[in-house]
Amino acid sequence: MANKKKLKSGKQSKSLPSLPVEPWISMRNGTLIITLTSIGMAILTATQVIPAKGWGAGLLWSLLFGGLIWAIFFGLITVNRFLKR
Repeated sequence: MANKKKLKSGKQSKSLPSLPVEPWISMRNGTLIITLTSIGMAILTATQVIPAKGWGAGLLWSLLFGGLIWAIFFGLITVNRFLKR
């Protein structure tokens, strides 16, 4: 049988690694990436919908999808700030 060492009650053998406190991307770079992504998504959606449904529906759908990217971005920031409390 293998010998097992007993741990003393006051000491831990290994400490857990601490999570990084700082974000890995700055808010400015994140905002720039989200801006480019939402504009690209709006253009892509408009080019697909306008020939099929017309200008009104194409612009409406493109604004909707471009805006949803911002809603997801700010929603995740809100959840992250809520969980860090």
